[in-house]
Amino acid sequence: MKLQMTAFVFLAGLVFAPASAFAATLGLQTEAPTLTVGAAVIDYIEFAPDGDLSTVAAEVDDASGVLPDGFTTIDFGVGFSLFDPTDGADPAFAGFLDVIDESGQFLAGDLTAIGFTEDVIELQFNNLSGTGAGAFGTSVLMLVTFDDPLGINPFAGLFDGDALGASISIASVQAVTPIPLPGALPLLGAGLGVLVILRRRRTASSRSLSL
Repeated sequence: MKLQMTAFVFLAGLVFAPASAFAATLGLQTEAPTLTVGAAVIDYIEFAPDGDLSTVAAEVDDASGVLPDGFTTIDFGVGFSLFDPTDGADPAFAGFLDVIDESGQFLAGDLTAIGFTEDVIELQFNNLSGTGAGAFGTSVLMLVTFDDPLGINPFAGLFDGDALGASISIASVQAVTPIPLPGALPLLGAGLGVLVILRRRRTASSRSLSL
């Protein structure tokens, strides 16, 4: 009985372990163009059971592969469930990205996915628009890297009313190129199919002879 209780507690710990024990990276590969903010303030507010992260007018101090018009800033806001910030099906899951230069809207997008690694929150945006959107393709990945250590799950280190220093980078998400099958594979498959048919015919022939 004692062993059964121990096993139950162990399994319950695995099932209900806090999300802070694991990373949940989106695993996306990125490429130029990129936009970088060296110093931003990220505001965090809780509306239990939901949370909200945002920044306003974070100044872009480096751009690679694109040329925004003059002074450029980034605004973003994302809402999420406190229980599971990565749950895209939760009603609280929503967000926007706005990059504004001196000519107007340079880049905008809608939140499509949230991930995280140690001290970093990953935000993916699609439905891109703006004068610079064409250079970024169909999707961008924003990395919010906090100045202070928040742990392997940064969401677990946030407290209502926080104003946290961070850097921000935005980059185009690499398109996934399908890996072509070697040319010999279709021929090999056809050959195996022929062998199966011949074997079935031989089996049927052997049975008819034995009768």
